[in-house]
Amino acid sequence: MDITKLFSTLPLTGEGIPPRSTTRPAGKPKFVKFLPGDNGEGMPETFFEDPRTFKPKPGPHGQIQTWGIFPYHEDNVWDFDGFQMMYRTMAHQFSYDNRGGKPWPEKQFMDVLKDRKREQLSKLDLAGLDKKDIVIKIHLKLLQDANGDPRIWRRVRLSAGMKIGVFQDKVLSPVLNWVRNLHCYTFTDLRDGAVFGPQDASATDVVHINQVGYDYLPDDKYMLAHLFSKVGDTFAHLYDYGDKWHHEIEIEKIFPLEESYGRVQILDGKGMCPGENMRGSYRYQDFLKAYDTDSYTEQIKKRREILDCPNYKGFGKPPSLFDIDAFDINQANERLIAALSSPNSVRAGMKAFTMPINPTADDSRMGKLKKGQSIQREWDYESHGYWQETTSNTKDKRSQSACAACGKPGGQDLKTCSGCRAILYCSAEHQKVHWKDVHKKQCSRKYLKK
Repeated sequence: MDITKLFSTLPLTGEGIPPRSTTRPAGKPKFVKFLPGDNGEGMPETFFEDPRTFKPKPGPHGQIQTWGIFPYHEDNVWDFDGFQMMYRTMAHQFSYDNRGGKPWPEKQFMDVLKDRKREQLSKLDLAGLDKKDIVIKIHLKLLQDANGDPRIWRRVRLSAGMKIGVFQDKVLSPVLNWVRNLHCYTFTDLRDGAVFGPQDASATDVVHINQVGYDYLPDDKYMLAHLFSKVGDTFAHLYDYGDKWHHEIEIEKIFPLEESYGRVQILDGKGMCPGENMRGSYRYQDFLKAYDTDSYTEQIKKRREILDCPNYKGFGKPPSLFDIDAFDINQANERLIAALSSPNSVRAGMKAFTMPINPTADDSRMGKLKKGQSIQREWDYESHGYWQETTSNTKDKRSQSACAACGKPGGQDLKTCSGCRAILYCSAEHQKVHWKDVHKKQCSRKYLKK
């Protein structure tokens, strides 16, 4: 873990910072092993149990969050002590994985939980659920209107066979209006607390991974169908490990196989997405409460604050025309079409903003690029820096993609565009339609000259 990054994300002011705890869970650990000098201070007491027989306890709503590691608040969100986690990391960062090769006790525990979940999933019979279409309702938790109903939500039809990572990148993010590939995220199976997330994620907020469950299974290996079994089931989505935007996704309908065609459709919605980096669901809850009682002048200031965020830089209208409770389905469809028409985001090179001392210097975060990958920079001269992201111009693995025209996850049946060879389609008919409407402007110049 990079402690420099960790400190850069914390609002350290010198006041209100709790002292380092010297207490530890009672008793001896039943499974994990500690190195000398570590007695388990700052660890959740769950890690003193045996992960081979561990049974997570549900929260107030009967759901299990974050592997069942943490206790819960009354609102069913897990409770953690970020400062004690930071102190623990600082105290032992040069011991584990550096001396004697012993992994952190937390990792020892989590590896067993992950293995148990992998084995369960390997034996799971989906009974054709992955071939069926579903209707889901996505809402941001903790953000309710005066009647107690979700203030920001979207209703979408899609295939339950879509990979979880593809869903987050090419459906959920554009439909809600989060920036693709900017922050880390997780999905949680609320039946047993198992967590799924992006492999090799490089966003700055990944330093807070301990606060959101310590570890997870790779989301590009599993489907939405692995997160539920029937109508009424829900699963959780957390966006941004630092700010922590809490979402809940409900299965409203499962179509019969003969009525399932796999196309992604935005059906309805309400409320504008919060601004990126506006400090999460709890802070935005207070922001909306204040907004509702503000004068018109103060409301305009708050709208301007939202519009200054990265996910609204293309809004292109004055704050007076921004309706915080509106939902523009046409704009959402435009974002969805653009996302489906592009390769998957490169999680190892997630989007980040940099203010360089020397604009011509190489960025140390670039790392080694794979075939077909390149670094894209977009300068923001008003902010004296640039946005940087690794992108790919090669086609995705068929098992981890979806039709560029409709979003159907066809697996090995997906066919490649013969021009750019970067886009996949579920049928020749969809390729022809998509070429005329969208892809003709994207495809390689070499192909267009033929």
